[in-house]
This record gives sequence, structure tokens and C-alpha cells, in this order.
Amino acid sequence: MAGDWPPPPREKELEIVVPASVLSVEPSLQLKTVKAGVIGRAAAVFRASRIVLYVDRAEAWRDLETFRKLLEYLATPPYLRKRVYPPGVPELRYAGLLPPLQIPTHGVGGPKEGEIREAYVLRKRGRSVVVDAGLEEEVEVDLPRGVQVNRGERILVKIVSLTPPILEYVENPPVYTGYRVATFDSLGDYLRSARKDTLLIATSRRGRRIDEVVDELRKKLGEKKRVALLFGSPREGLYEIAEREGIKLDESVDAVVNVVPNQGTLTVRTEEAVWAALSLLNILLG
Repeated sequence: MAGDWPPPPREKELEIVVPASVLSVEPSLQLKTVKAGVIGRAAAVFRASRIVLYVDRAEAWRDLETFRKLLEYLATPPYLRKRVYPPGVPELRYAGLLPPLQIPTHGVGGPKEGEIREAYVLRKRGRSVVVDAGLEEEVEVDLPRGVQVNRGERILVKIVSLTPPILEYVENPPVYTGYRVATFDSLGDYLRSARKDTLLIATSRRGRRIDEVVDELRKKLGEKKRVALLFGSPREGLYEIAEREGIKLDESVDAVVNVVPNQGTLTVRTEEAVWAALSLLNILLG
């Protein structure tokens, strides 16, 4: 395994913002599942902390829930999926097509002592909880004073010992722990909710070339705590989506950039733009 494993969390949080209609253009649940996996995998590879899904067209509502469930399932450790998801969830019918994330807290190469992984709370026992951490047996974990968790929640634990199994509650993990999923009714709803300490970068073919704004973005980044990358849909770019919602995109974000200047194809698919933008931003963020 690489010498820089396990990877730390980013110093500045990263989130990607994509429209739900990314799935709407696919004719089958199999293809929707594959596309959701491509985006979820990109988020994990580049250590994004949140994937935001927004409704950009009326017909995208029906795919919003499918998109969310697929991404959340993907972000769940394989050893906990039967605990978290009952059999027969329609949206997960082809979940076997999803790629493994293989992030540090998913038990990659484990279990081993010192590893930090997710655990599912089975029941409370005084100041402790009994969890399923993907080991051969259930384990009791002591909780720090003031920490409250309920049955069905997921927590992070450190494997102190395998024989006997001893786990320790972890509050601020030193490793990347995956992404969360959030949904918004529209692009405007997301923009209005964005925190002031977030650097908002919209991607568009009509934006400035990424190589022309790198220095400007680095300067702006220094004042922010997180970065959000916004993407358009397969049918419409962000300018068109924003215009339909009565939003002036240039006035609502910190920068609009073209992450694939001189593209060799007529169009760049959203999932392709996600990978291209995250690759470039990875260098910017360090």
C-alpha cells in the first residue's frame, strides 16, 4: 500500500454540487447506478466531504432520491450495508454495479490494530454502546462524557486490540472519512444556503480558462474554510440553469471557470467535468 496511506482529511473542506438530472438522461436503473458510482468514486478519490444534489428540472425530482440513496449506499462500509439497508430497496436493485470506495474507514486491508473504521450502534448500555464494527463479534465501546448517540447511528472507532477486541471512540479522526450527501430543491436554494466562508467555483464552457485564474483562486482560497465546485447538467450549463431561476451566476459565485479549455468533443459530460475539475483543484488545494 502507498506510503501516504491512510490519507488525512483536507485542511479546507471540499464539496461538489451536481444536478439531479445527471441521472435523468439515463434510460435504465443499471446506467443510473453506474453513473452515480462514477461521481461518488470521484468524490472519494479527491477527498470531498460533501456531495450536494440539486433539482434543476421538474423531471429530475424522481431521480433525486435514487441519486441520494445510491451515493449514501456507496459511502457505507461494505461490512455494514446489511445492517443499514433492508433487502428489497428498489433504488439499490443494481447496487452490485457500484465500485468499492476503499476509503480508510471502510476496513481496507483490515481489520488491524490502530485502524479507524465505522461502527453501527446496536444498543446503548449505560455510558457505553454496543456496536457492529465488522469484526467477528459485537463490541462494547465507552463514550466520552457529553457524547450522546442512539441506536442505528454510525460512529468512528479505533481498533485498540483484536484479541480480545477492544475499540475506542474517535471524535476527530486523522484520516479521510468519506462524504456526506445533501439535497436542495434548486440551484438557488443551495446558493442562498452557502456559508460565507465557502469559495464558490462554478464550472462552465463560458467561464475563464482555469490556467488564467489559478493565482486569483489561490488568493481567494486563503480567506475561506471550504471550497464548493458547481456543475451544470447534461442538457444545460450553469448559466442556463441560473437564468431560468432568475439568478445572475457571475454575481452569485466567486469565479466561473472552464476546466476543459479547447475541449476536443462537442460536449463534456457532467461526470467527465467532475473528474477534470477535481483533478485540477487537487493541485490548487495541495
